[in-house]
Amino acid sequence: MLNVKDVKKDFPVLKNRDVVYLDNAATTLTPDSVIQSLKNYYQNLGTSVHRGIYQLANETTEKYERARKKVADFVGSDSPREIVFTKNCTEGINIIAYSLHHWPEMEGKILVTEMDHHSNILPWRFMANGSEKFQLEYVDVTKEGRLDLEDYKSKLSPDTVAVGVPGISNVVGTVNPIKEMTDLAHERDALVVMDGAQWLPHRKFDISEYKVDFLTFSAHKMLGPTGLGVLYGKEDLLCRMPPPFGGGEMVLKVDRRKVKWNDPPQKFEPGTPPIAQIIAFGASVDYLNELGISEVNEHVDRLAQRAVNKLSEIPYVDIYGPKEGESRGGLVSFNVEGVHPHDLATALDSLDNIAIRAGLHCAQPLHEVMELNSSARASFYVYNAPEDVDRFIDAIKEAKKILGGADER
Repeated sequence: MLNVKDVKKDFPVLKNRDVVYLDNAATTLTPDSVIQSLKNYYQNLGTSVHRGIYQLANETTEKYERARKKVADFVGSDSPREIVFTKNCTEGINIIAYSLHHWPEMEGKILVTEMDHHSNILPWRFMANGSEKFQLEYVDVTKEGRLDLEDYKSKLSPDTVAVGVPGISNVVGTVNPIKEMTDLAHERDALVVMDGAQWLPHRKFDISEYKVDFLTFSAHKMLGPTGLGVLYGKEDLLCRMPPPFGGGEMVLKVDRRKVKWNDPPQKFEPGTPPIAQIIAFGASVDYLNELGISEVNEHVDRLAQRAVNKLSEIPYVDIYGPKEGESRGGLVSFNVEGVHPHDLATALDSLDNIAIRAGLHCAQPLHEVMELNSSARASFYVYNAPEDVDRFIDAIKEAKKILGGADER
């Protein structure tokens, strides 16, 4: 069990400000060890990687590649060569979509779901729009926010070439049956691209268990620096895929007519990378490993269920997604009757320094399916305590009195 009181001491924002931070699905706060890693790079290293042969450059490159190995181990990859550093989770999915689009033998149907984040919809839309090679189709989601597995099975076909799916919905917290979906897709020789942005921060993920072909996630959602994401890809696929960007470091040889690409992952990492952020992300992985990802998962699940239980007791609150006894990610989306989510978020901040998200959460198709104009979302992480949930609930009740009148039911 996590000692939240001790964990909070590691986060300068929480030492410097009285805030209940419940917007962790968007981005997490940063612990001292990660901040110090960033500072150490600029104070004691400061060089580029893979290019210098002097001691300082070698030391920087060693720390940089050690971080890649940490990330590979974190997701159960057998080889650091399967870990590509990107700008964010979004860029990772765009790389996959672009590369598959320009893969000569790739042609057919792309499946995504109605609960996907725009980041796992728009790259495929770009790929399919105006194309005679590709067609985009959506897997249905119920009004309760659950993926329709029977619809998924019916839409999988021999001409399906790729499936894009979120491990966990960033709106309703639905945990999708990734292993079953992957097995079904592989039976039809389709590739599986998992958006792991909401899964990796607080759930164990092992490539050898889930067997997805590609996995993307963001550092800033798991205590790391901004401006950095990860693309995992099976090495044989990365070797065959054409890169979407051109620049230094990604080639073995260039002349005026021909190019020979470097091996993965450098093949997909042109130019000078975000070195400080990558090294610091290694410190983020260390921090999560020290806490224990299973303990993190248990802690976040408890907080989310506590929030669901307490919100369920309020008659004027509508909750979306899985309820008690069902698996859900570390978040809860809801609406307060008669109060717009933006007004609610503003009120919670003003009343008691409680930070939540309000809006469409970059998932407009899902809101349309659920017949919602917007929603409020609270999401939890390692530095949140049960008292934070209670404070959040009390503030909702107070906000309702101010914004929508007291409800005596």
